[in-house]
Amino acid sequence: MHEIVLHRIWESQNFPINALITTRGQRIHVVSAGEPNSLSGPDFHHSKIRIGDSEWSGHVELHIKASDWYLHGHHRDEAYNTVILHVVWEADTEVLRKDGTVIPTLSLSELVSQKVLNRVRKSTVRNPSKELACKGLLSGLPDDILSSWREELFWHRLEVKCSQIELWLHESDNDWEYVLFKALLKGFGLNLNGQAFLSLERALPFSVFRKLTPDPLALESVLFGLSGLLEEDKCDSSYFSSLKREYLFLKTKYNLIADACQHPEFFSLRPHNFPTIRLSQFAQLYHKRPNLLDKIRKAESLSALKNLLHAQASPYWNSHYTFGRKGTYSLKELSDSFRDILLLNAVFPVLICYGASLGKAVHLRIKQWAEEMKAEQNKVIRIFKKEGILSRNTLESQAIIHLYQNFCRKNKCLQCHWGSYLLYGK
Repeated sequence: MHEIVLHRIWESQNFPINALITTRGQRIHVVSAGEPNSLSGPDFHHSKIRIGDSEWSGHVELHIKASDWYLHGHHRDEAYNTVILHVVWEADTEVLRKDGTVIPTLSLSELVSQKVLNRVRKSTVRNPSKELACKGLLSGLPDDILSSWREELFWHRLEVKCSQIELWLHESDNDWEYVLFKALLKGFGLNLNGQAFLSLERALPFSVFRKLTPDPLALESVLFGLSGLLEEDKCDSSYFSSLKREYLFLKTKYNLIADACQHPEFFSLRPHNFPTIRLSQFAQLYHKRPNLLDKIRKAESLSALKNLLHAQASPYWNSHYTFGRKGTYSLKELSDSFRDILLLNAVFPVLICYGASLGKAVHLRIKQWAEEMKAEQNKVIRIFKKEGILSRNTLESQAIIHLYQNFCRKNKCLQCHWGSYLLYGK
C-alpha cells in the first residue's frame, strides 16, 4: 500500500460510506472529505465529519499505519491539533494530539474491495500526474457543447459559495454587512489562511469592529493581536509598540478572548500574501469604507466595483513584510488580480444572495463582469490549454477549475457534459 493510493481512495470515497465506524465504535458520516493540501500540515483541509452525534470541521490526516503519526512527529506539532479524523489503512495504535486528546481513527483496510484497490492502483501508476482521462479528445468538441458546459460550471462554482453565504445569513439574522465582512475576511486569507482569518470574528464581535473603523490603528491592533502576531518581543518599532499597547487596552475594554482564534501561516506564501500585509489591508479597507455593502450593491461597472475594493497597507509595511524585518520598499496595495479573487469568493456570492432576497436577478450583470475579468493562470488552466481548451476570461477559467476539482480528479467522466458527449455523442 502506498500513501498516494490511500489519498485517492479517501478523495474519491471509494468505500461503503454507510459502514464507517471509528476504532472506538463511533459511527462516522463524511459530510465533506475536504480539499487535498499540497503544502505543509494535514493532508486534507476544510473537511466536515459527523462522529456520533457531533459534527466537526477541520483537517484529516492519512497514514498507512496509525503509528506513522508518531513516526512523523505529529504528536509534537500544534498544526495537527486541528485534525478531526485520522484515516489509516492499518490501525495499529491509538494516537494523540499534542494537547493529549485522542484523535478518532478510521481504518479502511476492511472496507475497500480488492477490485477498487486494483483500479485505484492501476490509475495511479498509469496516470501519476493526474492527466485528463479525455487527453487528446477535447479539441473536437462542438462550440455549443463547450460554451454551455462552461457556463453551467461557472454557476455551479458560485452556487457552492452562495450556500455558505446563506448559512451565515441564517446565523446572523440577515445582517448583510456582517456577512460581507465575514466573506471578505475569509477571502483576504486565501486558501491557506482563510479559516484562520475567519476565526477572528469568533473573538471579535462585528459590533465592536464597526465601532473601531474610524481608527485604523485600533482595527489593526485587534486583528494582529487576536491572530497572535503581537507576541513577538524582539521588535522595537514605535508602530509595533503602539499596536501592542492599543490591543491590550481594547482586549480588556471589550473582553476579547483570543483562545478561539487560529494563528495564520507564513510558510510557502509569497511575501505580498503574508498575513501581516493582508490584515493591514483589510483594516484599511474598512477604515475607508465602513458601510461597504451599500456602496458595492450600487456599483454600475466592474471598474467601479474594483475601485471600492482598493486598499493599501499602513506605511510601515511599505518597507516590511513581518514585524522587525526590513525589506525592499514597495507600496503594499491590493493588486488587480487579488481584487478579482475577492470579487469571485466574496462579493459576487453576496450580491447574488442579496439580489435573490429582493427578487432581483443579478446573474446577467455578474456574468458580464466575469467575462470582462482576466483568466487565472495556473497549473489546471495549463493542462486544459495543452488540450486546446483556452480560458479567455474569468468565467471560463473558473469553470475549468471547478470541472477539474469536482469531475476530472474524481473520475466523474459520465457526469461531465464533455465526457458524456465524447462517450455517447450526447
